[in-house]
This record gives sequence, structure tokens and C-alpha cells, in this order.
Amino acid sequence: MKAKWTTWMVALAAGSYCVVNASQGAVQAQTQPIQQVTLWESHNGGPVADAMTYLVNWFNRTHPGIHVTIDVTKASTKALAALAAGNPPVLAEISHYDGSFLNAHALLSLNPYIMGKGGVSAKQMYPSVWSNGEVGNQHYRIMADAKVSQLTYNTKMFRQAGIKSTPETWAQLASDLAIIKRKFPTVVPLAYKDSSAHILPPFLANGGQLFLPGSNQHKTDFLSPAAYETFNYFRTLYAKHEMIFAHGANIRSDFGAGKIAVADGTSAGYEKILEAVHGRFPVGVFAYPKGSSGHTANLVQGLGFVMMMDHTKAQDAAAATFIKWWFRDGPQVYWGEHSGFPPETRSAASHIPASYKATHPGTSVAISELASPYTIPRPVPNAYNEVQSVLDSYFYKAVTGQMSVKMALTQLQQQADAYLSGSAQL
Repeated sequence: MKAKWTTWMVALAAGSYCVVNASQGAVQAQTQPIQQVTLWESHNGGPVADAMTYLVNWFNRTHPGIHVTIDVTKASTKALAALAAGNPPVLAEISHYDGSFLNAHALLSLNPYIMGKGGVSAKQMYPSVWSNGEVGNQHYRIMADAKVSQLTYNTKMFRQAGIKSTPETWAQLASDLAIIKRKFPTVVPLAYKDSSAHILPPFLANGGQLFLPGSNQHKTDFLSPAAYETFNYFRTLYAKHEMIFAHGANIRSDFGAGKIAVADGTSAGYEKILEAVHGRFPVGVFAYPKGSSGHTANLVQGLGFVMMMDHTKAQDAAAATFIKWWFRDGPQVYWGEHSGFPPETRSAASHIPASYKATHPGTSVAISELASPYTIPRPVPNAYNEVQSVLDSYFYKAVTGQMSVKMALTQLQQQADAYLSGSAQL
């Protein structure tokens, strides 16, 4: 008579689990080590941290041979030093600045671990999510959380100003901001972020390109009509006192106090905005408007899973199991409904109820933006971190009137090209 597996017992103790086979009165035990996976990630508070903890606990309950432990730390800045010290995490979440990790040969390609039968595929992902962290057809980083830029607004203030719909173009937004300034002279019409993830979308929507065609990503294309149009647009708003630059907690605090009509941010910040408002007025969300090209544009931001070098094959396989599980419908739907981030997969997004989207416009807008063909991944060239740094700097100087738009774009182009060509470093 063939033996049957009749009883499974799991003992999560002493770093092992025990499988018991009962057949014809005989009991055989096999002890195998539990694979310990340390996950470095930096969500240290609020709904997103709670959702991450819940999902890791869910995974651990359903995978008795693997135990994932969260270590809340900024892997983007600390993981390379940990690798050099001989103690890197098995799994980490890092930002899109992964060029330094690739140069240090710190990352495993995820392709052989998470793709193929039973793994993740391009078909299930949004294109901008799938290609984020892809270099030479190899995925070294895959999005753990995806967010896009969007605009949150005080719907009561819009209604009192006689604005009946959200703007569909940047030009219409400028007109609406002027109306708000006249109606509410003490209110800041728009608080905007002077960072590349918020500068590049309107630039792209105005027909801009990240790189000069034919340059093999060694030259930028900032001396273009699209760049002049974008820089001048915000310079005009700033000069008319219809816009300020602000970030994070400052934007949320002033928006919640009714001092700002429209707040620039990301889909991940919507829940934080609601906390700041604390029910004092209704809040709406709209996507970045269309530019002069006739279409919108956006960049996918967020942290991505990476598998670090210098671990056993069993640990690598365990980390890959977690990543593949993360992109199943169940975990993705939970993430989309509890973290403030949209799901990264098309299937999970389709399972988010319409009733939820209606009451969570930040998530609803983010899902639409991820599905847009004009939403792209962040650039991956090694030096693009430096390019973004000088872009932020010259955008701020041009918009605030510290230098002319022409001079700002000329110097931006020169420095950005120097970084991309390797002739300069930060």
C-alpha cells in the first residue's frame, strides 16, 4: 500500500519546521531549516506601514518554510555599506536611483528567480511598472509600491469661486488659479514641488523628450520649445503670486488649514492630506492636466524590491517566493485598499470595487494614470540622479527669477550632458 501524507505539522521554533508522515502506524519526521529573509524597507508609519506589516504576517502564516522579518531602514542609502561590511539584507526596497547598486555589482537579476511559469510577467503589470528598474532586458528592481504625481484640491473653495469642473489642460489650470487668487486673496492658489518627478510630467506633456534623439541617452533635450514652455509657465504663476514651492508636511499642514487651494503631491500622499484636513472641507483629486501636445504625462515613482548579493541559494529562492506572492491578486488588492498606493497589477486593479474608488479618488486617479500610455518609468541611466539634481536646481532658479529661463536651460543642458557622458560627477 502506498504511503499517504495524512498529517502536516508545522513547528515554527528553533529555526526549523517538521513534516510528519503517518502510514501504517509508522511516523517519520524530517526537519528542514526555515529560510530567514530580512526585508529592509522604509515605511515606518501610517496606513502604508500597517499594510506592509499585515501582508508580511500573512505571507509568514502561509509559508511555513520561510520567515520574512521587516527591518525599517532606508535601504537606498545603507544597503551598499551593509554589503561591503558583509551583512546585506536578503531583500530590500530601494528607490529608482539603482545605478550605484548596479555599478557595485550588488544586485541579482530577478529574471531567473521570479519570471517564467508561476512567476510574474509583463502581461499582468502596467508597462510603466514592469519596465521600472529594467536594464538591458534584466530586471534588477521591481516595483514594491507605485505612485504617480497628482493634484489635490479644496472642492469647497473651487465651488465658492465658481469653478465647476477640474482643469483638463495646464492652461485651464492657470485660469482657475487666477480666479481663486481674485476670490480668495489670502489663499495660495497652488503649492508645487520643485522636484524632477513633478517637473518632468508637464515638460513631457508639452512634447518634451528626456534624451536627445540619437544620443544613446548621453545627451538631454532641455534646450527645446517644450522646456521653455514649461519653465515659463511656472515662472509666470510664481511672478503673479499664484504659486509657491513647498514640500511634504508643509503642504499638507497649510492645505489642511485652508491656506492652499491646490496641493501638488503623489497618490501615496492622499491619505495624509485627508488626515491634515480632518474633515473640515471636502477634498478632491485630479490628474496632471494635458499639455500643448494634447496629452497628459506622468512618471511612476516609488520603491522597488531588489535581491542583494552574498546569500545562499535557499535564501535567494525564499526571497523570490515572497516577491512572486506579493504580485498575486489577494495581496495586491489588500495593498491597493489599505496602503494608499494603487495595485501594481492590472488584474488586482480590476478587482478594486467601484464603490471604493468613488470614496478614494487618490487611488482611482492613480490607477487611471498607471494605465495611461503616457505614464513612463523613471529614467535608469547611472548618472540620471545627478541630472535630476541639477534639473531641480535650475528649475527653481528660473521660476523664482534668480536667472533667466534661457540661461537656466543652457546651463542645465551643459551640466546634465556632462553627467551623462561621464565627464562630471556630483
